[in-house]
Amino acid sequence: MAKDYYKILGVDRNASAEEVKKAFRQLARKYHPDANPENKKEAEERFKEISEAYEVLSDPQKKSMYDRTGQVNFGGDGSNFRWEDFTHFTDFEDIFSRIFGSFGNGSMFTSARNEGPDLDLAVRVRIDLEDAYYGRKQTIKYRRNVPCTTCNGTGSKDGVLTTCSTCGGTGQERVVQGQGFFNMVTIITCRTCGGRGKIPRVVCPVCHGVGSVSATESLEVQIPKGAVNNLKIRFKGRGQSLYGRTGDLFVVLQVENGSTLERDGDDIIVEETLSFPDVALGAERDVKIFNERVHLKVPPGTQPGEVVKVKGAGFPRFKGSGNGDLLVKVRVEVPKHLSSSQKELLEQLKGDLDKKRFWQK
Repeated sequence: MAKDYYKILGVDRNASAEEVKKAFRQLARKYHPDANPENKKEAEERFKEISEAYEVLSDPQKKSMYDRTGQVNFGGDGSNFRWEDFTHFTDFEDIFSRIFGSFGNGSMFTSARNEGPDLDLAVRVRIDLEDAYYGRKQTIKYRRNVPCTTCNGTGSKDGVLTTCSTCGGTGQERVVQGQGFFNMVTIITCRTCGGRGKIPRVVCPVCHGVGSVSATESLEVQIPKGAVNNLKIRFKGRGQSLYGRTGDLFVVLQVENGSTLERDGDDIIVEETLSFPDVALGAERDVKIFNERVHLKVPPGTQPGEVVKVKGAGFPRFKGSGNGDLLVKVRVEVPKHLSSSQKELLEQLKGDLDKKRFWQK
């Protein structure tokens, strides 16, 4: 007799995917064997039944077949649902991580997916502020696994690949282990073929079947103007090679501050030491920024520690147009030795300032 999956989960035929998942969550919590230690066998059967219903009603193809024919063929002889027939691993794992995290023996049905090794490669390159300011070309050397020239990256001496007998060409293995009242199924990248589904008919004697060998390579990197710290520059197909696949190379720029100036976003910060007359009367002078000279106007009455801004004299903006600003932090130089005439002038100035402050009180 055909099973009524809608009745088992307690939902109607027009229930949404979220409603199906919600119903399964509630029933799974109620009938999980760990929650029913006094009636565990009956709970196991009920739990398997609602899991079967969820497997069908949460899969659009299976649900469509069930709605048309009233039944669904599972693996093997197509008759009875088995735990290894469950395919919605992510949904299952998500639900149980919320529901059964506090149960004692931790019996659960999970899967781990491994898409194979990450073939992308990152190389960190240190540059100074001047390189980031002007944007320059820099040649780097790095090691990576490159396609084997003997077998053209196939891993096969004669270039012929055959279907992997372990995974049947799918590139994945299903590992089934006993776990509590049902089996734990784990999906992993095939350990025989490395996930490509094929293996060399005759193993290449140079790369030993992996299709790549280690090599040192040189690469010219164009550092863009205004490059920021931790900027990643991508070079497609220049990463690691394995089993006929090649990843990308990411050059990560590490921009280091200089000893005489520093960077704050697109702004350049420098310190400039001026005399007391310069800050009191105002002054003009050139400030050296790398190989450039920036004209600075110091307003009269500028105070020690005050910042004078020169708009548009900072770093080229990496994103957008124009430049940041030059921020000049003013320091005032106090002379240690004065001539008699200088002392006389300062004493006169001091007296004038003291009188001014007296009458302002």
